[in-house]
Amino acid sequence: MKRLIYLLLLALTAIGANAQSQDSIKMPVTPFEYPLAPDSITSLQGKTSYVMLRFWDKADLKKLMADTAKFRKAFHDYVSFIPFAHVDSIKKSVSALTSRFSNDPKAMLIIAQTAEKELFGPEADFWSEEPYMLFIRPLLTNKKVKAQDKERYLSQIKMLNSSQVGSNIAPLSYTTRHGAVHNLYDQKGDFILLLFQNEECDDCSMMRLRLEADIATGNVVKDGRLKIVIINPGKDTPGWRSAMANYPYEWEIGSSTKAAEEVDLRFMPTSYLLDNEYKIVLKNMDLNQILSLTSALNQQPKAQEKSEQ
Repeated sequence: MKRLIYLLLLALTAIGANAQSQDSIKMPVTPFEYPLAPDSITSLQGKTSYVMLRFWDKADLKKLMADTAKFRKAFHDYVSFIPFAHVDSIKKSVSALTSRFSNDPKAMLIIAQTAEKELFGPEADFWSEEPYMLFIRPLLTNKKVKAQDKERYLSQIKMLNSSQVGSNIAPLSYTTRHGAVHNLYDQKGDFILLLFQNEECDDCSMMRLRLEADIATGNVVKDGRLKIVIINPGKDTPGWRSAMANYPYEWEIGSSTKAAEEVDLRFMPTSYLLDNEYKIVLKNMDLNQILSLTSALNQQPKAQEKSEQ
């Protein structure tokens, strides 16, 4: 956090312009001289965008890439600006960086591995799927990178592509609480509420009880406006089946050990709201948001009734 504050301070001011200011603030040592946004740029987004576009200008990238620790430190600082910068600046900056190493498969792998750690993996300060994909797509399209080096990132990008709002979710197969094998695309409703809840989730039982007891939710489930599908992304254990046995028969409940390979489940529990064509409308909703949604649906006519009016 302290380093992020320092980086924002660096972007927002020109304090690095004179030695007196540097001595008084005691800036951390950086692998190379980072750019400073001019005073003429006044907004946070403008200043962070300026820094992102020029971040690597004074870096000897060939030498820096040879020192993996220094590169990772600089990369960590670089991506810290992403939450505040303009999306076009992020795209141009990432493209400029990755294109410089299009003839160096080893360097491209280092960039992809570092981006995974900083933007996608469990150690990341924050998750940012779209920028992460900007770093790994050039690796996947580069003919000089070996196929086996692409496999990990190809599976990730497939999973992320089917987990974004506006995308069609993967046609997930699962074993129901009664032992049958079903596919998500077999489920019908004006909307589908897809909940991923593992067996160890203490808060999930409360969510299920609240949904079961909610009158609006019951109404829209029974008349087909909403289909609730609950998937355990783990083994189909007797304990799980026993816990699920008495929930409403209208709910589709099952388990799939491959769910995390096809859908982004880094948050747990997690939720996806799908339309009747299995396109993602919303994701990662909490219980209050879900109850507000079912209340709003309960006040609206069914899609079929709308078409007949």
